[in-house]
Amino acid sequence: MFKEFFVSTVVIGGGVIGLNIAWSLRRRGEEVCVLEHSAIGRSVSAVNAGWITPSLSTPLASPGVFTLGLKHAFDRDGALSIRPKLDTEWIKWLWKFRRAARPDVYETGVRALFHLNAQTLDLFDELHDDGVDFEMHQAGLLALAQTPGGLGWFTQLFDQLLPMGFTGKIDYLTGSEARELDPAVGTSVSSAVLTSLDRHVNPESLLCGLHKRIDEMGVLVRENTSAQKLTRNGSSWSVETAEGNLSADNVVVALGAATNTVLRPLGITLPIVGAKGYSIDLGGAGALPQHSLYLMEPKLGLSPYLDTVRIAGAFELPANDESITNRRIRNLVDQARPYLSGWTPDADLDISTGRAGLRPSTPDSLPFIGPLPGHNSLFVAAGHGMLGVTLAPATAEGIAELVTSNSLPSHLLPFQLAGRI
Repeated sequence: MFKEFFVSTVVIGGGVIGLNIAWSLRRRGEEVCVLEHSAIGRSVSAVNAGWITPSLSTPLASPGVFTLGLKHAFDRDGALSIRPKLDTEWIKWLWKFRRAARPDVYETGVRALFHLNAQTLDLFDELHDDGVDFEMHQAGLLALAQTPGGLGWFTQLFDQLLPMGFTGKIDYLTGSEARELDPAVGTSVSSAVLTSLDRHVNPESLLCGLHKRIDEMGVLVRENTSAQKLTRNGSSWSVETAEGNLSADNVVVALGAATNTVLRPLGITLPIVGAKGYSIDLGGAGALPQHSLYLMEPKLGLSPYLDTVRIAGAFELPANDESITNRRIRNLVDQARPYLSGWTPDADLDISTGRAGLRPSTPDSLPFIGPLPGHNSLFVAAGHGMLGVTLAPATAEGIAELVTSNSLPSHLLPFQLAGRI
């Protein structure tokens, strides 16, 4: 138990979004307390591929994806599955998702994410320069295709991004050129795309580095502490936990797929559902891949770290638990093998080391970033889907500016809650 105390801002959620927000707020002089319901580094933020991909920041809600998801609803090995469920909130979410997949809405979403990402790489460099110690790789992302039309999605995407001002270098390669660039690439790969500006991090190292740095800066981080209730008391908020209560001028909710557990008692339910994704870290033989690899046909991501390779993939909607099956994890590895030759996963694969996490997903695939209408000094930063790591620093800077200046930056307008809930 702790005695009730006051801070200027409480951040509820200690994942990659919440920790970045704490860092950005503290740099502006705010007194900050972070509440994390488990231990730092155990959230979905630690399960993903750790990609920083401004070039791939697009809405999942896109033309054709709704039909594709339903087609693979019960495919236990598919990259995307949207499963029927007799639930009013889920049906509403699906209806909004289908509408958001229209070409005009999708293009608006691409543009919004492009502008939000304008400073992403610079912000990651700022984290590093400020003393946040984490593993980051800057060789770029290599998308690999086995089929003639496997890179069609990339071509269409870059046709949209270039008129918006996208300045990243894009190289189209043959399979042979891809193998020359990265010897880990397999002989079945017929074509590839290299996006040089993209990076990847070890997400656990990023979380640990942020935790250590904000602790040094004077941010109070309370692990294994859940926010149970929010109450407005005059001009401040009371945050109730099992360990004691806090008072704060501002509250930022950054709980990912669990965001509604805090908001629902206030009479608010945001259209955020969990989408289950899986990953496994592998040892192997041969030279590690030099780039993060995007396997186009199975839609899998590979991230090489200092001593291991992570394979991540799948997007199962809706999901509310992190259970895994041996089949699902083994399938990740089996689907990746044909794309590799210079590096091969260990034969004695330990399936039990696989993990799952719930990606917080919104119908239009855009996160909620901004004030909660009708609730003074209560802010939300949630619903980032597969782009949590990429968008975390930009989200944090936007929230920090909003909290400290009470002004919503123009590039956050498409992500505000008003008109979307």
